[in-house]
Amino acid sequence: MPESSQTIAETVSAVADGHLNSRQWVEHCLERVRNNEALGSWSFIDEARALARADQMDRIRKDGSALGSLHGCPIGVKDIIEVKAMPHGCGSPLMGQVSDQNAVLVDALEAAGAVILGKTETTEFAFLNPARTKNPNSQEYSPGGSSAGSAAAVASGDVPVAIGSQTNGSVIRPASYCGVYAMKPSAGIIPRIGVFEQSPTLDQMGLFATSLEDLGLVTDALSIHDSRDPHSIAAPRPSCFRGVCSEPPMDPNFAILTLPYSQLQSRACTEGLRELADSLEGQVEVLEAPPMFEELIRAHRVIHLTEAYRAFDRLGFIESPHLSNILADMLEEGKNFAQDEYEEALDIRMSVESFFQSFFEDFDAILSPSASGEAPLLNEGHTGNPIFCTVWTLAGLPTLNLPIMRGEGGLPMGLQMVGRLRDDARLLRTARWFMTTISDQGEA
Repeated sequence: MPESSQTIAETVSAVADGHLNSRQWVEHCLERVRNNEALGSWSFIDEARALARADQMDRIRKDGSALGSLHGCPIGVKDIIEVKAMPHGCGSPLMGQVSDQNAVLVDALEAAGAVILGKTETTEFAFLNPARTKNPNSQEYSPGGSSAGSAAAVASGDVPVAIGSQTNGSVIRPASYCGVYAMKPSAGIIPRIGVFEQSPTLDQMGLFATSLEDLGLVTDALSIHDSRDPHSIAAPRPSCFRGVCSEPPMDPNFAILTLPYSQLQSRACTEGLRELADSLEGQVEVLEAPPMFEELIRAHRVIHLTEAYRAFDRLGFIESPHLSNILADMLEEGKNFAQDEYEEALDIRMSVESFFQSFFEDFDAILSPSASGEAPLLNEGHTGNPIFCTVWTLAGLPTLNLPIMRGEGGLPMGLQMVGRLRDDARLLRTARWFMTTISDQGEA
């Protein structure tokens, strides 16, 4: 069986060398899924399909054919992403039809040799109404949302990696609550064809894993251009895996922004961030966020809900009694934004991209909380506040969750590291330097 400390690249190497086969890897993960069923991480599992695919991967290895970077690797995908012959549930009774095609990103994963185990639970249409999933660290708590199942599946050891999506904070926040690494690459890095659309301007894909190296490896596999996605980037992208495995030419510089909503942070979150800054004395500058940040929060909401209303209207879902009250209210809000408000919000988004391009000439990364603190209790009926991700998502910046803090109750809290647009490899390189430096200081 693969060691829990092994990276995907190390396990794929073991498969290539014959020390492990793909079927054993997949069987191990399926057993984990069965043992963790009470967490509710999965909406659909196809054991027979996964094992058949694993056997196919083993035949390819025995034939001496070239192996992909994810050869035999079991993966979960969020249930707003189409997988051929699997139900497309989207966390709603309005959906559930069996897909007749793969999303582009699923084809990319399979081209790299991955084995799709199934679909992970999502909140209703990837909005705010909670999924049934529980936090693996303590089942009385929320795993966050909307990529609840993907975060929980990785945190509980069901799979080494799972795919999610983020329109506001739906990758980074669940990763923070569940205590796993996660990455939301720059907007346009991973194509969205075959993914349920909330907001074409803001929807971005992301992933959860147990190491930075795994994030880099899988991001490379997913980093393809598709002209059908208007936001897909055609320009060449530096390898994220090579980036995370390299050393920066000089010690990085970091910024911590005092945000207009910093008062929402728990005391443990504030103190944890301060301790991390103190440990990097001379390399961290604390700055006041520009006044425009509050305007950016509103711009995000206007774009998000206006586009969501239009998407649901096209589907004929607006009047459905199957929508939760919270989603129906958000769509009604989106309906009521005027066209000039929407266009102004789009202009604001373009201006913030320019601001951050200039900002990152002086800094390698921004350090920020991933969420306001620990996960909320399930009985609170919500998945936590995404506000600490909103501005970075609006700007399309690459972000990471680094699982290195704990709250007052002992639950995980993440540090969010934000990088320059389309400089994802550099962000991963910086994060690995940061984690190594913090670890070395802890051992000193």
